[in-house]
Amino acid sequence: MQTRAIDYSDVVELLQHKIITYIRLNPSLNKHVQYKKRFVDNTLEAITFNFHEFSDPYRAAHIDPDFEDYCIKFIDKIVKPVLVDFIKEVKYGGYGFYVLIRYKGEKFEKRFTILNKTEDE
Repeated sequence: MQTRAIDYSDVVELLQHKIITYIRLNPSLNKHVQYKKRFVDNTLEAITFNFHEFSDPYRAAHIDPDFEDYCIKFIDKIVKPVLVDFIKEVKYGGYGFYVLIRYKGEKFEKRFTILNKTEDE
């Protein structure tokens, strides 16, 4: 039996839902991001985060001191684990993602590929 590959356009909304759910389940993020749907927007072209949606105290403590460093940590610790789970769920061998983070007129961009590795690999 042949399995049909799922096109990314068919699962864009699923990934949006997974990211928002992750934010809601993470106590710190949930507390400091009031409008989750304005915080993240997943399209065919990019996963865009609007860091202005973080609370003022969170931005002052974590983002303002070093925007670029925070972006790198945010992608590595928050975004990539969600994408690994997503890739496994939709049974992709791998997929290239483009993440765009906007904050105070600045933007941070990163392209990377997530591979679906089994625990044996």
